[in-house]
Amino acid sequence: MVRPHLQYSIVDDERLSAEEMDERRRQNIAYEYLCHLEEAKRWMEVCLAEELPPTTELEEGLRNGVYLAKLAKFFAPKMVSEKKIYDVEQIRYKRSGLHFRHTDNTVQWLRAMESIGLPKIFYPETTDVYDRKNIPKMIYCIHALSLYLFKLGIAPQIQDLLGKVDFTEEEISNMRKELEKYGIQMPAFSKIGGILASELSVDEAALHAAVIAINEAIEKGVADQTLTTLRNPNAMLMNVDEDLAQEYQKELLEAKRRKEENARLKNGSISEEERDVYEELLTQAEIQGNINKINIHVALVQVNEAIDRQDEVTLMTGLNRPALSLSGVLQQNSSWYLAQLCDCKEQRMQVIEWNVC
Repeated sequence: MVRPHLQYSIVDDERLSAEEMDERRRQNIAYEYLCHLEEAKRWMEVCLAEELPPTTELEEGLRNGVYLAKLAKFFAPKMVSEKKIYDVEQIRYKRSGLHFRHTDNTVQWLRAMESIGLPKIFYPETTDVYDRKNIPKMIYCIHALSLYLFKLGIAPQIQDLLGKVDFTEEEISNMRKELEKYGIQMPAFSKIGGILASELSVDEAALHAAVIAINEAIEKGVADQTLTTLRNPNAMLMNVDEDLAQEYQKELLEAKRRKEENARLKNGSISEEERDVYEELLTQAEIQGNINKINIHVALVQVNEAIDRQDEVTLMTGLNRPALSLSGVLQQNSSWYLAQLCDCKEQRMQVIEWNVC
């Protein structure tokens, strides 16, 4: 397996002819795009709890829109049901290939994204997907959607795999030829966070300043100061719990360090015009996503501890935490909830013990 080097020294570049440097640049673009495909694939597999086609076949595998419609069902279940997905088992597709009705699936995905408020600047056209006019725009949109859903607390954060996954020289060359065949301008994946922030903000300058202040506070490592910046109205952050200041500080610092490390791995692979301040700083969406992550974790810990202690009062407090987004939780049913959850947890522990044995 071959992983192209994403950094080149000046000496190395001076030894290359202009033609060789251009060849290397085009190979790097193809490799980076394959990494973005792998990122999208792994993220969708987690959301759908289903295996997707191999990375090198993913573009073709998404053209019928079935996986896109299933993704829409995941984040907008009231809009998209399994019955509405055309050729959901892909039987017709495997037998006869694409049918014009497969475009209905992509349309459902686009409408579902619109229903949750993802800015339309990220959307591909239906023909970009079905006719393969611009598949990278679709992958770019999936990346933007992943960040937006992470911000909303609906989905996990997509991984940054640039420089961390391997493809053969043949796979990279084949992808390069495909990109050149369609003459596609690669979207700026590294700018998604900044674009999303500006599209969602009423006052872009105030939001940017607030996010910069949060990043600076995270770096200082004083939880109370970080909490103060998180509660700045201009940051437009929701569900910030002052009792979780230490947890936010720890999680956000770890997220920031991961992003800085990923930026170092990419050093030299992103052109100056593509580079922006959010290459190493957490975006508003990433900050909100990590706040949601901590809120959910703390709520689940509280619920599990209440189950272990047979504590109805604490259980109800946990179940009513906004982070869990549970509806219809009734106080008069607290004893029944506790009994049912105790049974569920006991059964799960038995399954785990059985698997270990």
